[in-house]
Amino acid sequence: MAARQTCGQCGRRFYICLSKKLGCCLECFDGTPVDPGGYITPLASGTHRAAA
Repeated sequence: MAARQTCGQCGRRFYICLSKKLGCCLECFDGTPVDPGGYITPLASGTHRAAA
């Protein structure tokens, strides 16, 4: 499910599955603003993801 929820262009992971036909979120496709509460902000590269 993570692959279907992640935009292929900007890397943001959404709480819903994105369209397979578009291959990206609407903001990357046509500039339609996305609600900031609708996605998980991507972690910086090199950030530790494991729980303590």
